[in-house]
Amino acid sequence: MSFFITKHSDLYNKSVTHPLTTELCKGTLPNHVLFTYLNQDLKFFNLGLSVMGKALAMCPNPESRVRLARQIGFFANDENLYFTKTLEELEHEDLSQVAKLKSNGLVLPEVQEYLDFMKRAIYNYDYVQIATFLYVMEKIYLDWATSELAKEKSKSNLPYKYQEWINLHTGKAFTEWVEFLEKEVVDNTKSTDDKKKSEDTFVETVKLEIGFFESCYSYRD
Repeated sequence: MSFFITKHSDLYNKSVTHPLTTELCKGTLPNHVLFTYLNQDLKFFNLGLSVMGKALAMCPNPESRVRLARQIGFFANDENLYFTKTLEELEHEDLSQVAKLKSNGLVLPEVQEYLDFMKRAIYNYDYVQIATFLYVMEKIYLDWATSELAKEKSKSNLPYKYQEWINLHTGKAFTEWVEFLEKEVVDNTKSTDDKKKSEDTFVETVKLEIGFFESCYSYRD
């Protein structure tokens, strides 16, 4: 998978150096942007559990199935708690710039495009493609959260709304999760067709992540 990152480095680097995540790591991301980001990301979170469920059902290796199941449990607990706590906290901040999004359940166009992609993955993708999607999505988060910029600028005493999101996407456990997904892709890529489908999924996922970050960062009512 590192070959894909190298081959598509210009595209990939855009996904891990976006101003949204840079400012999040510095603790300077405005509340209305953070709210927009988390409000929209929660939609991915809920559908993402279904994608992981599909991966679990398709996974050919019993030990890997156990690992996937364990991670689903983590997401359902730790990440869900973060979303609940932080969105409730942000409700008390000035969100006048995103009032329509807050009150109307708006889904941004780029986010809807991403959600549609995930739905197609659930119904049409094979295990290699789904594992690739999960890997790319998580690898991007690991890399922006552990980038040199993040290590230089991020502080361990940032407010919970910033620090906990960084913590959830760094450290030994999350790194091992990303490494597991990479190994799943490599171990199950058996043919030239598998490799092509994996690369296509890689590129599409990176583009969708960039679009997601940009749409949340720039959104105003």
